[in-house]
Amino acid sequence: MKLFRTFARTTLPFFMMFFFSCAVITVNIYFPARDVEKAYENLEDQLMKETPSQPQKNPSNSPPNSSTNPQSFLNPFSWFVSAAYAGDNLAAQISRNIMKMPEVVNAYRRMGKRINIMNALRDKHLVGESNSGLLSPLTHLSRDQALAMKDENHDRSTVIFGMAKAILEINHLKANKKNIDQVYPKAAAQFAKLRRERARSGWKIQLPDGKWIVKR
Repeated sequence: MKLFRTFARTTLPFFMMFFFSCAVITVNIYFPARDVEKAYENLEDQLMKETPSQPQKNPSNSPPNSSTNPQSFLNPFSWFVSAAYAGDNLAAQISRNIMKMPEVVNAYRRMGKRINIMNALRDKHLVGESNSGLLSPLTHLSRDQALAMKDENHDRSTVIFGMAKAILEINHLKANKKNIDQVYPKAAAQFAKLRRERARSGWKIQLPDGKWIVKR
């Protein structure tokens, strides 16, 4: 018993310190769903229907840096983010952040150029709007049709990834794999929601529960 007490007093604290130092910290990332959807709308309306000026380039071409707030990753109360933009429209702020990402701006432009091709595929029920935010084939596609869908989905993924980075930026968090993996599904879900809302009557859309229906 005396030996156990000695172990508990001298060695156990070191094991406890090691355990807690290895614990994974779960970051509570603020995700303003309505503002994200509005930002998607703003970007589409501006970049897919007009010829915008050359986007502002990010000289470093690097992910957002959290160095201005190094302790932010420890703060579970991420609701403070909305207060930080008091007096500013958060959807507009998100849009501006994304407009600094040339790869996302160019993806929107390419999507705008092929919109008639995509509309034809959706009108004929060859592809449908999936709940992942991407197009899914509903039947056999020709080589050209399959390539067009692949290009479209690549650009959509770029857009969603850019949105995930923008959300991390307003949270003052780094765009590392762990944080992107947490935010990307939410960004994709909002993009898919907008796709369903903007789908034409008669198009095939997939609901969040996985069920396919024809848009009425």
